[in-house]
Formats: sequence, C-alpha cells, structure tokens
Amino acid sequence: MDRKKVLYIGTPIFNYHKKIIAEFEAQGYSVDFYNDRPSESSFIKGMIKIKKSLLNSLIQKYFDKIMSETKDKTYDLVFIVNCKVFTPEMIRQIREIQKSARFVLYMWDSLTLYPNSRDLIPIFDTSYSFDSEDSEKIEALKFLPLFYCKEYEEVGQADTKERKYDIVSVCTAHPNRYKTMHELFPKLESKGIRIFSYMFLNKLQYLYNKVFVAEFKGSKSSEFKFKSLSEQENLAVLKKSNTVFDMQHNKQSGLTMRTIETLGAKRKMITTNVNIKRYDFYNENNIFVMDENNLDKIEQFIKHEYEPISIEIYKKYSLHSWIETIINEADNNYFR
Repeated sequence: MDRKKVLYIGTPIFNYHKKIIAEFEAQGYSVDFYNDRPSESSFIKGMIKIKKSLLNSLIQKYFDKIMSETKDKTYDLVFIVNCKVFTPEMIRQIREIQKSARFVLYMWDSLTLYPNSRDLIPIFDTSYSFDSEDSEKIEALKFLPLFYCKEYEEVGQADTKERKYDIVSVCTAHPNRYKTMHELFPKLESKGIRIFSYMFLNKLQYLYNKVFVAEFKGSKSSEFKFKSLSEQENLAVLKKSNTVFDMQHNKQSGLTMRTIETLGAKRKMITTNVNIKRYDFYNENNIFVMDENNLDKIEQFIKHEYEPISIEIYKKYSLHSWIETIINEADNNYFR
C-alpha cells in the first residue's frame, strides 16, 4: 500500500524540521520538505525581519519553484509552519492544485510578531498555535504547545552526577532578554553561581539593533555569538546543567521550545513567563517564575532537587504526540 504524502513547508532551524520529517515517516507518511524562506543566508533572513517587501520578487520566484516541483504530485496533508513569507494568495494557489489535501497551519511564533498570519488562518482546514493567548482570542486557532525530541528525553535519562553549571542559557538575543541577562548574570556570578550564557544574534540584526534599538545602544559585539550552537553542542551543555534560564519574547505568551525541551530533559527552569503556572507540568520546586521582586530567591531555588512529574503528562509533550495531534486533530488539555 502506498504511504500517505505530506508537503511540509517550514523553517529549518536547529534541525527540528528533520526530526519532524522523521516522525511523520515513523507514523506512515512520506514527506516533501521546503524551507519557508527563499534562502538561509544571514542577509536574507535579516531582510525578511527588517523589510520583507524588498524581497518580493525573490519570494515569488521561490514560490513558483515549489509550485513547479509539486504540481504533478498529490498530497494527503499540506503542513505549513509559520508561513513567514508566503501570502494568502500563494496558499490559495497551492489549495487549488492540492484539492484533496487537508491543510494544517502551525504558528511557532506569536501573531503579535507576525500579524499578517491572521489572514492565513481561514484558508487552512485546521490552524494551531503554541501561544495560548492567541488561541483564546481567535476561535479558529487551536492551542498546541511545542514539543521535545528523543534526544532531550535521553538527557533526562542520563547520569546526573556531572553538573558543571548551575544555570545555562542559550538563546537569541531579543532586546528584553539582553537587557535582563546583561544586568542579572554578573550579580548571580558574584554569589558563586556558575553560569553558561550563549547569546546568539544575526550579524545584520545586531548592526540594526545597535542603531535603532534602545536596549542595544551600549552593547558590545563581544557579548554575542554570530554562529548558533549546534544541537550536539547544546545537548552537551544541557547534560552538565542543573537549571535552564529562559525568557520568552516580550511580545509572546506561549512557552518557548527551550521550555518544553527542559521538561523533556528533566531539568529545572528559571523563566519570566508567568503563564507557565497554568500548565499541567508546573511544579514550583522545578520551575522558578522570576520577576524583579524575587531575584534574591534564585540562589535558594538552585539548591532544590528536580521532582519527577507523571509519565502521562511527560509523554504528552513529546514530538510523537505532537505529530499524532497534527495528523489526527486530537484534542488535549494542557492546563491544570
């Protein structure tokens, strides 16, 4: 019997797309994958954020390429993550060709960051978001948190004796993250807290921020990394960690990928996202919700041992369960 077919369009960030493809295949599908951007060059990615309209001709050419290569294929599922550059009219063109396919959209980012994506939601048969507030505001947008992969589950099963770092932070340097970490981490280190911090930033974005973003005015290039950590490097650091530090983008309420991976790795977390208290895996001994009034309690929190959560809740956030939801439209409750 022929395997069902998926046309998957998404961002190839940190190899998540490869893991999603592998899980689709494990659940009986063959997959054709396309980047949701015309190029992975730093210049193109930077321009999409700063002035996407300047790339319209390049985006159209790239879209035409996808259409040309897929027009003679018949897909059971068209799965698109974020859809950063394609217009509603482009999605309608795919629908016109793939008349028998079910179209599913997943918003990996908040609609406050990508407001034009609102216009895409009615075009899809099912639309999901990692952001609970977006889902509560828009009836047609279902709530589905992000996921952890088996590599993080393996970290959670590994020997926990070697803990080189009390706190580890690997992130993209958004303005609010940079400002907080720039001020907080030196204070914690002065108390003997061992910190691994890796702030990544696209070089073009850094130059833009230096000129136009207030939080970056006095920043130095030496504070940032212009090459992201590989997955293996990130996992190696995580294995040596006790607690993961994470701040959501100040325009997002959804839990970051880092949050769910920390759950998968069975590590404690320090976060600024108060919404995490709503989730069924929340445990105050594992998760410290930081604000400007409780920074003095971080040192004590780090001394707590991680407390295991129920296996049913733990498995619900796996990539396997996430793909099952995309395929079967299963409904789960993720809140306490």
